[in-house]
Amino acid sequence: MAKRVNPMAVKANATYDVLEAARALNVTPATIRNWIKDGLEAMTSSKPYLILGSAIRTYLRAKYESARRPLKDDELFCPSCREGRKPLNLKVTQSQIATKTDLLKGVCHHCGGTATRMISHKQRPAFAEMFNITTGRNSEA
Repeated sequence: MAKRVNPMAVKANATYDVLEAARALNVTPATIRNWIKDGLEAMTSSKPYLILGSAIRTYLRAKYESARRPLKDDELFCPSCREGRKPLNLKVTQSQIATKTDLLKGVCHHCGGTATRMISHKQRPAFAEMFNITTGRNSEA
């Protein structure tokens, strides 16, 4: 999976040419040119092309927002299917991964892969009503 570029790596009030933007975001100049073709606002009337830092931030945030796939309440995320899926027989294993966070693991009913979802401790009762939860440290569901 490709890494996500931090939009805050560029200054909003600065202008960048393609090479400067690529260095600031730690990507290749070809990536910046592809973003321009994809809709990143740039001043292309003369060379070198200039790009506002605020335009880069807006473009990246919009790109990441469009890629989000919110899960329904009764779904876990399956990386193989790349979408939310219900676990097989609604069975999940709950593991505590931080002081306030749990990881739910189940078997995807569609492909048989491992599907997961992170929840807070406050959400435990709601998920306990939906799923058949077993508690485990690092056991597979």
